[in-house]
Amino acid sequence: MSSSSSDAVLDAYADAALALHFPALSDGAAARVKAQFARIAQLAAPVLAYSVDAGDEPAPVYRP
Repeated sequence: MSSSSSDAVLDAYADAALALHFPALSDGAAARVKAQFARIAQLAAPVLAYSVDAGDEPAPVYRP
């Protein structure tokens, strides 16, 4: 998926979520929410790109 098509998908998702949950949200606030969605997508991209298969061991559980 190209960057522009993923941006369009992200915008469509954010628009739908905002319309459903916050229909009276101002345009400025909606733009800030969309900017945060874009930042979250950028942070998640390397994690989601990491290949994991069924044979990989889970990380140990931290118990203080």
